[in-house]
Amino acid sequence: MLGCALVRHLSVLALATVAVGCASDGSAPESDAMKLAFIPKTSNNLVFKIGNDGAQYAARALTSESGRAVKVEYLATPTLDPVGEEELIRRAVAEKKDALLVSCIDESITEAIDEAAAAGIPVITYDSDCPTSARLGFYSMSSEATGAKAADLLALALGSGPKTLAILSGRAGSDNLDRRVAGFMDRLTAEYPELTLATTVHCGETAETCGPALENEIIAQYPELDGLLVVGLWGLAAACNCSESGLSCICDDGQMPNWKTAARGKLKTVAFDSLPFELTLMQQGYVSALIGQKYFGWGYDTVSLMHDHLTQGTEVSGFIDSGFDVVCPNHVDEMNQKWQAADFHTPLSPDCEL
Repeated sequence: MLGCALVRHLSVLALATVAVGCASDGSAPESDAMKLAFIPKTSNNLVFKIGNDGAQYAARALTSESGRAVKVEYLATPTLDPVGEEELIRRAVAEKKDALLVSCIDESITEAIDEAAAAGIPVITYDSDCPTSARLGFYSMSSEATGAKAADLLALALGSGPKTLAILSGRAGSDNLDRRVAGFMDRLTAEYPELTLATTVHCGETAETCGPALENEIIAQYPELDGLLVVGLWGLAAACNCSESGLSCICDDGQMPNWKTAARGKLKTVAFDSLPFELTLMQQGYVSALIGQKYFGWGYDTVSLMHDHLTQGTEVSGFIDSGFDVVCPNHVDEMNQKWQAADFHTPLSPDCEL
């Protein structure tokens, strides 16, 4: 339970579209500022930019509420670079940040987090955890639960009878992705023995690496494939061209033609994340269901939790469940409106029509 952080989140997030561009009035003294570092896996992923938006919004709200300046610095490598992420954590420690908020590329980041904790700098992880580290807590959806839900959605889309599946995942060893796949496989074993996994392919969590992996290592190699699980947004990113904001996307036949041809036939796809380009692909009939994360909360809620921990001694539990969205074709308009308004605090309607 998020307590004060969640109450604050619900009370002010609805105003985000009005206030998101506003700074504090400058009355809070900079010399006494609380200094936090928001460290994502990479800077080239829109969801982490949304998380940073949430972090900056929380900082403004807390500055106004408390009278003490809260400053959040966005520190990110341009690509998935564990060594680079470790260096950013150590840089933040050397700069004597008051706390860190980190999405772990993989468990090699554990040592740097432990060093921060030993220096008296608390850490909350979000999105992807370093579970054996000395971090205070982990803010995310339950990866295992979402993997199981993905299996349910894919089974529902496929209908009865024996079917062959494939999985496209990201970097091997990434805690959140591995847990999603584990949850998916556990549910298949327990509930859907007629569904058989043909292959699992890993890619570099970019459009440039994952598009070809899906086209050439999965679709071309398994032309009779019935179902596909895509474990992150990067798996389908090469299927569209989007504006710089990411809100306007064109997904034509020339982009990832192997997958699109298969999806116009019998292939059913369930994917993680719910970005505008994925909603466009769903609207075009290529995707059956999406599982969306609470990207804004990665920043907003973790900054709020850490602020309350530092100022009030509020305990941060080992796992803070953000919840998740199940997005089906009947939700496309509703979800697009959320993106346009930059307001994700209200739940989607519960009915899912596949």
